[in-house]
Amino acid sequence: MPVKALSLLLCMLLLVPLSSCGTTSGHDVPRPSPDAAEVPSAPEPSPSPTPSPEPTPEPTPTPEPAEPYEFGTPLEEGESVEDDAFFDTAAYLGDSRTEGLQLFSGLKHGDFYWARGMTVFKADSEDYRVFEVDGQKYSLLEVLALKQYGSVYIMLGINELGFPAESYEQGLGEVLDKVIQLQPDAVVYLQVMPPVNDALCRANKLADYINNEKLGQFNDAIVRLAAEKKVVLLNTAEAYTGEDGQLPAELAADGCHFAYNAYRRWADYLRTHVMDRERYFANREAFIR
Repeated sequence: MPVKALSLLLCMLLLVPLSSCGTTSGHDVPRPSPDAAEVPSAPEPSPSPTPSPEPTPEPTPTPEPAEPYEFGTPLEEGESVEDDAFFDTAAYLGDSRTEGLQLFSGLKHGDFYWARGMTVFKADSEDYRVFEVDGQKYSLLEVLALKQYGSVYIMLGINELGFPAESYEQGLGEVLDKVIQLQPDAVVYLQVMPPVNDALCRANKLADYINNEKLGQFNDAIVRLAAEKKVVLLNTAEAYTGEDGQLPAELAADGCHFAYNAYRRWADYLRTHVMDRERYFANREAFIR
């Protein structure tokens, strides 16, 4: 080959760069240096929240125990109820004296179930259904079962004075058992009978057995039953008893019944002698256990 041609070939080779491996391009692809590669750093852990301290629970207040009540002792006097609507859920069971309570006392709230001549022996008798509701006849205890009451007031005994006191006590006990069964949520009040005026009873030719000696025996039975059956004892008699133990003549009509204006004493007594429901049922439960 001539020298001139060889020199020209060498010059051409020096001007063409060497190709890189693994590429299909005629251009050189720069490869990053390992030292230059960015290595991702591990994320810094987020700080855990500091837990709030648990609040100290407030102690559950211990309920105040109900005030004790000794069944068989007269309920103490308290503040008078402010509104007679308190008696809207009351039922009054009795005889002609309870009739006077409804007609002349000024107490117009509640249901009055009375009958002249009513006795503990007639209270649940099929032969003495004298209370009519919606055309149906009921006995005293049957009519009491028609609705639920908040309180039940019982005064029975004046018409039973001709019977032995033992018979009366048994009969009244059976009435109380049935009332408690029929009215489990009611406060039951058993009332001591006010005295009669012996002289006026004789003057008006009432039966000889209507006298304070016999009535006292029946009242003793009432006290015993109030203790035994765990019901409230109301000493209603103290609103009508004179210093001599008699019903004062000015408060008496025929010697047995009260004068019209005297029935207000009975209503006033009920207003100031009210048993707290919680106290009643707590003491019943304590005694029954």
